[in-house]
Amino acid sequence: MASPIKITVKGTEEHREILNIQDAMRQVLDFFDLLSVSNEKHVVWNLTNAATNSPFTVEGEPIDLRTGASAFRLVEHNIAAVEMGFERILAGQDFGECLPREKLETARRIIKRTTNNLGSTLFQFRHEKQPIEISRNIAERYMAEIEEKEISLHSYLFSTTSRKEYGSVEGRIVELGSDYDEPAVQLQEQKSGRILSCRVDPQQRDELAHALKAGDVWDRRRVRIRGVLNYDDRGRIIRVFNGHISHIDEKRVAEETLKDPTFTENFTTREYLDRLREGDFG
Repeated sequence: MASPIKITVKGTEEHREILNIQDAMRQVLDFFDLLSVSNEKHVVWNLTNAATNSPFTVEGEPIDLRTGASAFRLVEHNIAAVEMGFERILAGQDFGECLPREKLETARRIIKRTTNNLGSTLFQFRHEKQPIEISRNIAERYMAEIEEKEISLHSYLFSTTSRKEYGSVEGRIVELGSDYDEPAVQLQEQKSGRILSCRVDPQQRDELAHALKAGDVWDRRRVRIRGVLNYDDRGRIIRVFNGHISHIDEKRVAEETLKDPTFTENFTTREYLDRLREGDFG
């Protein structure tokens, strides 16, 4: 049987007996929010133990409200993802693909809060393993790296952006790749011929991973991309974010099918155009 999961919040080295109530309680709430699964509404985290002195320790166990039984099996994948994520932080890395986007900000709040009035936060996922301890030093190092990346990213993405609006752009795919570690395509815009970087909508990511192929680049496949268009101060599109890609099927029509020898009736082309200008055909 799986053991309850524990979080421990410690005060600073200078004030070990003093623990900010708001920071400590929010650490616990955010941690168990991370462990919760949104589509398992009938699963709640039951409080099994709490020590309210400093350090502040809380233990919880997932319970299925329909049966009253332990529900570790229903949330074990999410628990493993959170554990792996904090192990990566301990190793000096980012969360990577461990957490979905909606959970990432919650996890970062836990780390950032550790840089405030806390000494460290410990997470114990199994009794047989040592807890993962995110100390103040580790948290400060992580937040410094994240802030540096975000400043660089913002400068890169928006330094020449004049306005943004939702719309679409057409063109041909010339490259499949990534944009600041996000999946993207390089598009040659149909009207201007300029090359645009277009980030893929996260909701379409898995679908395109299988749908887009090297042949789409070799054949310069024509597509339409709907998303957030970024314009420069001259009104030109320079980037696309959250782009949803759809293929445009180009129908090849034989020239012979476009010809109509009876179109000008019995008139020559010049006579037909003269009469058309004069309004003889109504």
